[in-house]
Amino acid sequence: MNPVTSLLSAIARITLSGTLSVSLALGSTVALAAPPAEGTGGSTPDGTDTGATQEEKDEAESLSEKAIAEFSAKNYSGAVELFQKAYEIDPQPNYLFNIGRVYEEAGELEKAVEYYAKFVKQPGVDLDSREIALERLRVLRAIVQETQEPKDEPKDEPKDEPKEVVPAQPQPQPVDTESQRKRKIMRGVGFGLVGAGAGSLIAAAVVGSLAQGDRDKAFDLDEADNLAARRYFIEKSQTKALTADILYGVGGALLLTGVVLVAVGYSKPKTQRVALTPSFGPAGGSVELRLRF
Repeated sequence: MNPVTSLLSAIARITLSGTLSVSLALGSTVALAAPPAEGTGGSTPDGTDTGATQEEKDEAESLSEKAIAEFSAKNYSGAVELFQKAYEIDPQPNYLFNIGRVYEEAGELEKAVEYYAKFVKQPGVDLDSREIALERLRVLRAIVQETQEPKDEPKDEPKDEPKEVVPAQPQPQPVDTESQRKRKIMRGVGFGLVGAGAGSLIAAAVVGSLAQGDRDKAFDLDEADNLAARRYFIEKSQTKALTADILYGVGGALLLTGVVLVAVGYSKPKTQRVALTPSFGPAGGSVELRLRF
């Protein structure tokens, strides 16, 4: 390209950019971006069809004129609402730019950045308008970034001094006095039954020995001369032997029951129940022990 031509083009661009930038900074007297001139048939400046009919286009332009009036009167919320309605009817990119411009004037810079960004992404936006919007984006984003409140930094909290760790003392378990009393009684009964069982076993041994002695006497006698005496000693021996058997059974049962009761009485308390059921019959007596855990 000719250097002179390049220089003239640069001067023209700077002049155009400077003029538009000055107009954007004039406040409520600034001229907003205008929609396409009549006769474009609802198209954007590069000829892209917006899909709006001529009637919709006229309605959108009417709303745009009202929005400009609201903007001049500093009714920024009303101006934004009218421009948004116009864009919904006829999606011209200029309406997005105008919304961003209104937000910028109202001091809502983040909203302004949002709509300028939408504007530059729209098809049908000429390069000069897109460049102006990009310049506004750079400036406003920098302002937003600089004016954002810094995040609260965590304050240095005073460190707690290490406390001396005292080992927890073992807590005494609650004493079940009723359970202790029952186990004490159970041990006493158990020792009594052990003594009674041992006595019964000793008595059984003595009676058994006597029964054996009577039996021996019966067989030592002469059967021809002492038949009656022999029969007497045999019957006596059988009676003593039966008594010894009963004593052995009762003594063993008592001894076993006593040992169990003593063992349970000295054991740790658990959910348990002991039941003794004595029974007697023609052949002797017995004691049934039931231990339920």
